[in-house]
Amino acid sequence: MNVFYTESDHGIQQQFYLEGQEARHAAKALRLREGDEVYATDGKGRRLKGTVTAISKQRVVASTTEIEEIPRPSPGITLAMGIIKKRDRLEFAVEKAVELGVSEIALFVSDHTIKTNVREDRLHNIVLSAVKQSLRVWLPQVNIYDALDNVLAEYNQHHKLMAHEKTTQSFQNKMRTEDELLLMVGPEGGFSDREVQLAGEAGSELVSLGKYRLRAETAAVTFLARILS
Repeated sequence: MNVFYTESDHGIQQQFYLEGQEARHAAKALRLREGDEVYATDGKGRRLKGTVTAISKQRVVASTTEIEEIPRPSPGITLAMGIIKKRDRLEFAVEKAVELGVSEIALFVSDHTIKTNVREDRLHNIVLSAVKQSLRVWLPQVNIYDALDNVLAEYNQHHKLMAHEKTTQSFQNKMRTEDELLLMVGPEGGFSDREVQLAGEAGSELVSLGKYRLRAETAAVTFLARILS
């Protein structure tokens, strides 16, 4: 089943629209025609089913036949990840985090971050594609911060877990299932001593992801997979 993203808001009970790249994909790649069924999400908890009533490469119009309202997953999980040098690895981590069910992603410039340039437009497209591929209906936000300090301030009410190679403490013993979670993963080189101390002062707990040293993107995926399994 192909699922599209719609930015339609008002009047969605009657019809919704696919525009831009979504319309081009529907018209050119999938060759949808009038009368075909189409599925979409608005990224705000709605799953839509409709019948195509008009189609062009710029816009697809669908008459709404079914709306399913799905609550936001609770408790929410935010992945905080230090920005890593290789763009493809960072994008891989973002994509897989969305597929696994993360609620938000907080990318930050760590003390050990080598490269700080992030293409937000590319990340938005990757998140959108992962949402559709995994049949999710809530679009995770990706926010970028200048330092871990700002992340800790923004998510100060969350239960905070920091992945660190110098601890053997299993995070399974640290879980409180009713809490919003902030999972922290460092970039290449891990967290600095300053960041570890700062996180501890903010109430964070160090946890181990296993006996082997993992790449940053592998650590992010492993952390989420174990939490959500």
